[in-house]
Amino acid sequence: MKSGFVTMIGKPNVGKSSLINAMVGEKVSIVSPKPQTTRDRIMGVANDEDCQIVFVDTPGIHIARTKLGEYMNKCVKSAMEDLDVLVAVFDASKGVSENDIERVKSYAESGYNVIVAVNKIDLVQVEKTFAILEKFTPLLKNSNVKEIVPCSVRRSKTVEELKSCIKKYLPQGDKYFLDGEVSDKPISYMICEIIREKALLLLQDEIPHGIGVIYQTSEYDERKNKTNIECDIVCEKDSSKMIIIGENGSMIKRIGASARKDIEKIIGSKVNLKLFVKVREDWRNNYNVIKDIGYSDK
Repeated sequence: MKSGFVTMIGKPNVGKSSLINAMVGEKVSIVSPKPQTTRDRIMGVANDEDCQIVFVDTPGIHIARTKLGEYMNKCVKSAMEDLDVLVAVFDASKGVSENDIERVKSYAESGYNVIVAVNKIDLVQVEKTFAILEKFTPLLKNSNVKEIVPCSVRRSKTVEELKSCIKKYLPQGDKYFLDGEVSDKPISYMICEIIREKALLLLQDEIPHGIGVIYQTSEYDERKNKTNIECDIVCEKDSSKMIIIGENGSMIKRIGASARKDIEKIIGSKVNLKLFVKVREDWRNNYNVIKDIGYSDK
């Protein structure tokens, strides 16, 4: 039996979360077209007959401008500890810079087993993919750079190739998680992240990063086989609150309806979801609110 920890690292919006979801076979990290959708270190567990891979999803590497940003970068740093394989993910549609090459070199020189994943190849011509692969190829001279894998979640065969590649470099060992467990996060955290995902998708660019979700209560009604859940969507301005609510409550209803479908899948019952919108000015610089949302070192 092989088992180990695999950290996925890269710039914001290169597709780390989507790749992990595809390899785990379950949605453990939310996704949206917006950079910095992932705010926390999240583990996704893939169980095969001969292997358990614990994927560690990380926020995108960025310059922190708030305490939340500092926390996100701290998550990236902690994910670099005690790992067995590091997967450096790049977006083929954005090309590769000299800084990208140097970053992979630094990972290898630090002693990590490095796999380079050139993601989103479905968005570019084959010639561009080959050009990117050629830029990375000289790095294979370093024994710690193991392989370069072109991939896309829209091409399942390439995802399986990446997963098989990762398995080769994991050590022998016992499982870290029980069969059936797919994440280290509690259900309450996943519920909040699903709601935030739907808000990001539906609100588009109107409220870029200033929202969070706080889990309040849940109660299961056995007679109706329904779970009643209450959560607060937190924003920083009264004007943002009005956008989230929408005219006659139209937007908050859309967010709730979309989130409810995904929540029902993970908890296995019908859901009555109540959402409230609260204003917490400059909450991304308030550690107490950040912890209430579920982003905590502990």
